[in-house]
Amino acid sequence: MTTGPAATDGVRRNATGTGTALPTPIGVGIIGLGTIHALHMEGFRQAHDLARVVAVCDVDGERSSAHAARLSARPFRDYQDLLDDPEVDMVDVLLPHNLHAPVVTAALQAGKHVLVEKPMAPSVAECEELVRLAHSRNLTFTVAENTRFVAAYREVERLLHEGAIGTIRSVRTFIYGSEVDRLRDPTLWKGRRDGTVGGAVMDAGAHTFYLLGWLFGGVTEVRALGSRLVEQSEVEDNAIVTGRLGEGGIFSAEFSFTAEIPWGERLEVYGSEGSIVVDQLANPPVVHYAGKYDFDGTAITSVARDALWWKGGSIAAGVVDFVEALAAGRRPQVDPADGVRAMRVVEAAYRSMDVGGAPVEVA
Repeated sequence: MTTGPAATDGVRRNATGTGTALPTPIGVGIIGLGTIHALHMEGFRQAHDLARVVAVCDVDGERSSAHAARLSARPFRDYQDLLDDPEVDMVDVLLPHNLHAPVVTAALQAGKHVLVEKPMAPSVAECEELVRLAHSRNLTFTVAENTRFVAAYREVERLLHEGAIGTIRSVRTFIYGSEVDRLRDPTLWKGRRDGTVGGAVMDAGAHTFYLLGWLFGGVTEVRALGSRLVEQSEVEDNAIVTGRLGEGGIFSAEFSFTAEIPWGERLEVYGSEGSIVVDQLANPPVVHYAGKYDFDGTAITSVARDALWWKGGSIAAGVVDFVEALAAGRRPQVDPADGVRAMRVVEAAYRSMDVGGAPVEVA
């Protein structure tokens, strides 16, 4: 397939994904074959009628060749060589955070549609430039934000739209798990500032701040404190961010990369008429409380407990949605502007941490 601004296949391409559908199968190039790539590959497997992985790239040539052989794809060590491949229509960028902006920029300049792992880029300015570039090239581009595809959060959205708990008074979130081994390893990028750029707030906060924007009107002000418990790491591994929500009410968000427990997320929504509690490790994972005398609550049975796959399944679902959007000529469910807004909160949180937790307005 031909790609880019000079393509002659009659496909209209733009940053929001509207326009004429892309011919299928869509040629996919994957840049970065680290831990997360397996979950993205599951998404491409599910969307195999619409897309085919034709090229993979990793600086580890043996890894690239091994994965390429399993997929009957072409292996590359240099991402620019992959971008020069005329059969690649879209690229999936799965690299350390510090590489997102330059690689996505190169991909868009090469005329490829792009899905990039969160955070979209390490700064708001870079995020905005990527969105502008995609729009100017009439290419579809967004961030792989799996939060949108978590079944429990979709049920919370439904309950909120139904007015099940009245006016929102406060929201609490917690993302937790252990990154201790990776943070201690200096050969990995996770604990190095030159790789991850930021710690728990940058890495996990991108999810929470997207969620707060999606369901609660975003964040207008933050106060943030962080700590570094893993001595070998250069970035914060625990943090607490509090502040005000765009639709009224307050929030508190906690992030821990030193919790020795399976990875999980918790969301508590407290309203004037009731509350909703989501805990991905609990059974049931979603409970609706209809006021202060509802001691047992009501389990939301449409969301089954799946402590092992709730996150992986949502990541794969986000990949499927992007492929389907390209194939149908529609917008991806994750708007790139929402990725930019999440990074605005991340930057404000770091500014607050720099001044000892003082309040900072979100630009």
